[in-house]
Formats: sequence, C-alpha cells, structure tokens
Amino acid sequence: MKVLHWNISKKNQPLSGVKRYEDELFTNIRKIDPSLEIDRIHRLENGFLGSTPLSWLYRYAVKDADIVHATYQTLAPSIRIKKPKKFIVTVHDLAPLVYPELQDNFSTKIQWQMTPRGLRKADFIIAISNFTKKEIVRLCKIDEQKVEVVHQGVDSERYHPLDKDKSRKEIGLNPEGEYILVVASNLTHKRMDLTKKIFDNVRKQRPDVQLIKVGYGDVLQGQGIINLGWVKEDDMPLLYNAADLFLHTAEYEGFGLPILEAMACGCSVIGMNRASIPEIIENSGILMNTDRVNEWTRAILDLFENDELRRDLHRRGMRRGELFSWEKTAHETLSIYNS
Repeated sequence: MKVLHWNISKKNQPLSGVKRYEDELFTNIRKIDPSLEIDRIHRLENGFLGSTPLSWLYRYAVKDADIVHATYQTLAPSIRIKKPKKFIVTVHDLAPLVYPELQDNFSTKIQWQMTPRGLRKADFIIAISNFTKKEIVRLCKIDEQKVEVVHQGVDSERYHPLDKDKSRKEIGLNPEGEYILVVASNLTHKRMDLTKKIFDNVRKQRPDVQLIKVGYGDVLQGQGIINLGWVKEDDMPLLYNAADLFLHTAEYEGFGLPILEAMACGCSVIGMNRASIPEIIENSGILMNTDRVNEWTRAILDLFENDELRRDLHRRGMRRGELFSWEKTAHETLSIYNS
C-alpha cells in the first residue's frame, strides 16, 4: 500500500497546531509501520505559488498512491481537479463557516465556498474531535458513517511536569510571582475580549497577578500583560510549568491542543464548557457555563487560594493527558488506511 499526505503547512513555517499534527502523524506512522510506503507534499514556500488554490492546481500530485490523505480541510476541493484512488481528509474545525468574518480575503472565500463540496466527494473523513464530527454532519450535510474521530495527541517526553521555580528562572519570570497563561490567537471565537475583562477583574483583587499571552504574534494590550508572541516549542513546557493556571476562553474549538499540553504538564485548566473543550478536559479542569466575568474571576481566585484544589487538578490533568498520544493518533489513522 502506498500512502501520500497532502500537507497544508509549508516545510519551514513556524509551528502551529496543524503543522504539529501533520509532522507527528507522518513521523509516527513511519515508526509504527516501516514497511508502509508513505510520502508527503508540503505547500511551496513562495507566497503566491504556495497559496492554497494554486496548490490545488499545481502542487498536489497523486503519483501512484493507493490512498491520498489531505491533512487539512481546505485541501478537500483538490479532489475536483485530481483523481486519487482513495481520498481521505482530516477536518480540524469549520470555524470560518460559523464565523464568516474569518473569510477575510478572496482566497479564503474561494476555499471555504468549495470545501463542503470537496468533503462530500471524499471517500472518508477524519475528525479530530466528536464536536468536529457533529459540525461536519451539521454544516456539510455529510453522512456520519463516513466520518471517524481520531483525537490529536501530546508528546509526553516533551510535555510533562517540571520544577516550577527552575522553569520560571529559565524563562526570566519572578519565582515569587503569580501567572495566568493564555495560548491563543485574537480571532473572534477565541474570546480575547473575555480574557481581558476577566484578567482586569482578577487584578482588582490580586494586583500582582500577570497574564502571559502566547500565540500567532497577536498581542493583548493592558497592565500586567506579558506578550510573548511566537514561542519555540522547546520553551512551551517551561511556560506551562511556570504558570499557576491555564485560561482558555474560546467558545469554538476543533480540539484545543494547548489545553491538553497544559494538563500534561500538571497546570490547572479553566475553560469554556463549549465546543470540543469539555470533551478534552472532562473532569480534569474547571469548565465554565457562562460569559459572566465575575464567575470566571471567582473560579480563578479559588484556584489561587485553594492549594488542595490545585493539587487535585494537577493529578487529574496528568492522568487525562496520558490518554492522548501521537502514537495512538497514528495507530488509529493506520487502521482507517487498512480498512
């Protein structure tokens, strides 16, 4: 059997959740089954020629693959141009169909107009969460029998508990400080507006608390906020271990990989009880059913003041993190290839 991955990422682009999925899936499949003939195609580094619509036309080739696996949903329209023997697509989320403002240029509008039709023509679809599967069925009118859930994983060799004081010293934070960590873009559904209101409210009662904002080069303005932008993956375990808690206010999430990484490092998590977030956290963190700032503030202050609660969430989060691995992701994907 010959398998070819079509990757949306460019080989040298900064790490993102999708690029991590593509890299980890390819690497782990090769480890599990060295006899499998598997290769992959990235988009070109060139900004114009590496655009997604032009990649549909000129970059992605079928070669002689028995299975072509498009590892991102907006590659699905390629099937209207290329003719793989068998075509599988991984769907991470369908946020631009729910939040049309994310279709902010002509290229993305074309992609998202054509993606649902491309998905309907695929032989099989992999969803990265049960929530995403429901959204595929709801928004794209696809038979649920055609969609299987394969969760993302976490690298336990990289993401695991470290000494808090040493972690803070290594990244230049005050060992005596109090830190809330946020890893997210500023896109509408990530609800950075809510994060900012919550943090400002927390600081009224604990003025020395600081918020560390990581992700996609986006910044959040305000007193006590440390904007780090893009962070090397080698430094992310230090940040998760340095933080007192991980805050995730997103209301729409295909999976929520940073939540899983935070829990694997033993960092207490507070997240919105919506989309895929409760599926990932379950009873291993605090889930909020409201947008009310005062209720979020109370939950955060309880965590700062309740050592036993933090220790309990530390234990629960680590056990939860052990259930997800990239090796498991690869095994389940291979099972789909073989079927």
